[in-house]
Amino acid sequence: MKKFRRLAAAAIVGTMTVSMLTACGGGGAETETEDGKTIVRFSVGGSAAELEQYEKAVDAFNEQSETVQVEMTGLPGDNYNEKIMTSLNSKTAPDCFYSEEATFGELEKSGMLLDLTEYLESEDSALKTADVPESILMNFMYEEGIYGVPVDCNPMVIYYNKDLIESLGLQSPQELYDAGEWDFAALQEMAEALRDSGNVGFVYENYWAPLYSVLSSDPDTLYSEDMTTAYFDSERVTEGLTWLNDNIQSDAFTYAGTLESGESADTLFVSGKAGMLYAGRWFVADFTDLSFTYDVVPFPYYQTPDEVLSAMPSSPMVINKNSENPEAVWEFISFYCGEEGQRIRMEGQGNAVPTIAGLEDIVLTGEPEHAQYFLDAVDISFTYPSAEATHPGLTDALNEEVEKMLVGEQDVATTQANMQTVATEMLAEE
Repeated sequence: MKKFRRLAAAAIVGTMTVSMLTACGGGGAETETEDGKTIVRFSVGGSAAELEQYEKAVDAFNEQSETVQVEMTGLPGDNYNEKIMTSLNSKTAPDCFYSEEATFGELEKSGMLLDLTEYLESEDSALKTADVPESILMNFMYEEGIYGVPVDCNPMVIYYNKDLIESLGLQSPQELYDAGEWDFAALQEMAEALRDSGNVGFVYENYWAPLYSVLSSDPDTLYSEDMTTAYFDSERVTEGLTWLNDNIQSDAFTYAGTLESGESADTLFVSGKAGMLYAGRWFVADFTDLSFTYDVVPFPYYQTPDEVLSAMPSSPMVINKNSENPEAVWEFISFYCGEEGQRIRMEGQGNAVPTIAGLEDIVLTGEPEHAQYFLDAVDISFTYPSAEATHPGLTDALNEEVEKMLVGEQDVATTQANMQTVATEMLAEE
């Protein structure tokens, strides 16, 4: 699942709102079907195309389970997390749900989530600890407990309008990559050429994944290994913020936060106006009927190829600690997040990359031509910083400082100083 700020199709809103009231309504909600199956209520946010993929796996589970019936609720709009938090606080939450990365730590520390360790270690489980990449699972651990399992992962790449770039007589990102010249400078030059031709060069969205891709590179990190010290005052961050700000101010990059109502990174790309954007595989399901050819390429490296990195969002599935039937919930989760569920959700033009070994082939089906880069990016990816996951509000505070820079309210030096101060103060809090 991608970041939750994506807007779902309007056609879903009416039916999903009614469903949400039933799923999170607590009180008189039924716990069994007429034929005696245990009802498990599952909530998730996403676009219309994503929800269709999730529903496929839910339907497949329901068809094969003799004891459990899952009722899925799609929560459209920008306030998925607020709806989940409200339902948890009011004791009307679903049995299981996707957790937002930026607030997982808050849920983890709040005691609202069930420790999944014993379920992952059970011999009868369809999903075991060994099936989950350790680099991802460690993000969902707290005080030796495991409070979430990845539904999949989404290493990010640059999407580009191949036809538009070729029509301008430019070398494609793929050609530059093959030549060992796909660095920050090359991305900037391509964005400038697209801008000069009357198009949108590169659409920048301000959240942790694109931001930290700009501010860090191997081995330059933003936090110490124990996640107690922030390095936003480093020279690498200075250069990254300066590069980002210069490109925004020159209009080579377009900041998505300043787009008109109804416009977004993906709508600009679909319309053919935007040459490049940075995202995970979540757009593949939406880009099935474009009027032009698109492709993907790795995020550019800062200065040398060995510095290349990619952000990799990976949302966990969690169980409400107050669920009355955790065993039934786990039966569903182990299917949905296991081999069979991941294949069903991601085959064809799916919206993510599997975390289960042996399913790589489904990423390579259909478009884009160089879909292999989604798989390659897994090995060079960084995930959401645990320092921020365990300090609720830190991510938002850092993004707010960058937002001020992007809209011209403060300069790079002030932004960087404020980021370091905010991070240092919040990391010092228990």
